[in-house]
Amino acid sequence: MNICLLPTEILLHIFAIYRDSDSVRSCATLAALAGTCKKFKEPALDILWKDITGFKPLISCLPAGITKKKRGKLTMRRPLLDEEWRLIDQYARRIRSFTVPDFEQDMMSDQLIQALLSAPFSTPLLPNLRSLVWHSVTERFYPLLRALIGLNITSLELGDMSTPSALALLVFLGAQCPSLRELACDTMYNDYSEERLHAICEALHDLRGLLRLKAGFICLRELIHFASLPSLTFLDFGVLDYDYVEQYYPPPIIFSQLDRVHITATATPWLYHFLINLRFPSCRSVYIDCSDLESEEVLYDPLEIPGLILSLLECFSPALEQLHFRFDFKFLASINKVILTDPSHAIGFDAVAPLLSFNHLIDLRLDWICTSAIDDASFKTIAQSWPQLETFLFGNGARWAIPPSLSFIGLVHLIHHCRRLHTIGMCFCAYQVDIDSEPFSQTIPNEKITEISVGVSTIINPTDVASQLHRLLPKLTHVKFLDWLDDDDDDDDDDDDVDDDDDIPTPLPFQYLKEGWDRVNELLGDRSHY
Repeated sequence: MNICLLPTEILLHIFAIYRDSDSVRSCATLAALAGTCKKFKEPALDILWKDITGFKPLISCLPAGITKKKRGKLTMRRPLLDEEWRLIDQYARRIRSFTVPDFEQDMMSDQLIQALLSAPFSTPLLPNLRSLVWHSVTERFYPLLRALIGLNITSLELGDMSTPSALALLVFLGAQCPSLRELACDTMYNDYSEERLHAICEALHDLRGLLRLKAGFICLRELIHFASLPSLTFLDFGVLDYDYVEQYYPPPIIFSQLDRVHITATATPWLYHFLINLRFPSCRSVYIDCSDLESEEVLYDPLEIPGLILSLLECFSPALEQLHFRFDFKFLASINKVILTDPSHAIGFDAVAPLLSFNHLIDLRLDWICTSAIDDASFKTIAQSWPQLETFLFGNGARWAIPPSLSFIGLVHLIHHCRRLHTIGMCFCAYQVDIDSEPFSQTIPNEKITEISVGVSTIINPTDVASQLHRLLPKLTHVKFLDWLDDDDDDDDDDDDVDDDDDIPTPLPFQYLKEGWDRVNELLGDRSHY
């Protein structure tokens, strides 16, 4: 044996890399390595058992005949002997990450659950467990869940936490998990009961070291408790109840330590009313998701966007570096496709201008808005305000049938002023420009970008456009065009309630535009033209 393989730390590192590379084949290989020699046995077993899904691997370690299937559920033929518990413990103490899926819990009998609860250990069943994912919403599993939770737990992801048993478990967490750093739970947002608020308050009182919290849909009163966590750096929550927000306006809730925020909203008006009560002075990354929409209400009104942007300005400091705003424009269009042809939905420069105060932006994603009312001069100001941009998605994500005011010169302004860009998505009118005049002649080509998204950009003379793109972006190999007729990016929705495309007037020849951009891609792929 090579002497370099003798240190256990090196073996653990090698085995871990192999396990991560191929989780299926690697299990069999690691099991074989464990039986190869004494030096390999312990590190191979440690890596093999580090991340486990379900109780089946542990139960399979028992001798044959101890378990059986009864009425589709796994049960025990007899109680386990001491040596059999020691066999389970030999592997259980190696588990660091444990996931319990719903489907497996449906296959476990009450007898098996009681057997696991009767383990003759002074420590938890999985004493070295660090990360636990538990998706069950069944009351009978809560005792087993509590038996798994120990002092060493640092990451915990739970399912429905709205029942009385679940709320009691939250209180239990506060005292039992002092090392907890990451908590994700779905509170289901079905009431504003004092019992619920008390459970949350009790749980958070002792979780002073919590760094990451994913809380599901919550109310403003719960946010007040979350703001009391001194070490919290990441918060993920949902905004749902508009009526309640109108009734309760607390003083601004300040999250002084948060670095990242993820907000899910079911409609932009509700989001606006929530944001006016929140302050994130240290936040550098915000993700707002309005994509999981099920209501057929008016979810997007262009008149709301300026107010929503102003609320972002009040909530977050100029130090903000990432702003992702995802909107379900595909769902909205399926309700009313005329929206995509309505010029009133085009956002002008005045609506976007407040965002320019975020002059440290590195990553901006507003691909769902219609930017057709923004011209080259205004776009130059935008580009100058965000010189550190690396990712920029702006109006390229929806099939807006409103001709863009931006031209190829707008793209040149972006490349000229944002030298760090590596990802671009924008909608503009591509045509021949004078490459020997400013700003083109003064722009240093960007060699980081290999692909850009142009939405449903118009194009005139693809050969000239391809040549200009190559001059501006010499490493560019592909342009992505969002074809009006191409539904590959859409989900397989039921089309019974969706109007036919033939009922909507098509102001732009989308198929012709696609052919033009296809030609650009052909020329970009054939370097002999340049």
